[in-house]
Amino acid sequence: MVKSAFDPRLLEKYSKPKSLLHFQWGDDTKVYRYALVEIINEHEIDPTSKCKKDEEGLTQQEIFKKICQEQH
Repeated sequence: MVKSAFDPRLLEKYSKPKSLLHFQWGDDTKVYRYALVEIINEHEIDPTSKCKKDEEGLTQQEIFKKICQEQH
């Protein structure tokens, strides 16, 4: 497998958001798959915390669980 095929810097080549992205980090031999779970308007998310108002104080895992529950 060609490690450069999973370089996160390749995001620049896409003109539209992808539903799935695949990355490798550093010397790791694993490929990490990320799924698009939400599209947020710029004014609805804090640029520093990366949280919406109703997510303040939650962990990333709690936010992820909340998003998944809302979609099902």
